[in-house]
Amino acid sequence: MSKDIFRIATEEDAPAFLELLSGAFKPLGEMGIDWPSTNATLEMVTDNIKKSTAVVLERDGRLISTITIRFPWESTNPVSGYPFVWWFATAPELAGQGIGNRLLEYVEKTLLIETFKAPAYTLGTSGRKHPWLLEMYERKGYKGYFEHENDNGDLGVLMYKVLIPERFDANILGTPPFENKEAEKTSK
Repeated sequence: MSKDIFRIATEEDAPAFLELLSGAFKPLGEMGIDWPSTNATLEMVTDNIKKSTAVVLERDGRLISTITIRFPWESTNPVSGYPFVWWFATAPELAGQGIGNRLLEYVEKTLLIETFKAPAYTLGTSGRKHPWLLEMYERKGYKGYFEHENDNGDLGVLMYKVLIPERFDANILGTPPFENKEAEKTSK
């Protein structure tokens, strides 16, 4: 019987982490989506593991899903005053089995709510080039709060999900550091 383990990635996981990320994000790169995850290198992955909280779901010694939490204190110019998640990936051959949902549920409940008491968290997604990501996040309760045109023709959309409603303050979402004249704020 398979055993699944949720844990924080270590530097030793970097090669397997890169393999997982590369396989999961290859189709997005082929769509013309230009994110760090679609162009990740071993150096980038190792740096991500060292500086952020990279959570993995391991099954029988193999990494099968991952998501990284970036906290506002990691940078002098954070994306938001709330945690930002990125590099969310599941092994492509396991797609549709709810594995990514299980990992995200663990991260939300165990880490963000119970451990860090985060009222909300944010993420970024493709609003134009990917055929279903934006709609999937909207169905899961995320709300857009910032849009920006990317140089590659995609629409970047920052979204947030409220975890502890009585503690949520929209002002803490903040304005992302990459805002420029072309950026367009959406309603909060």
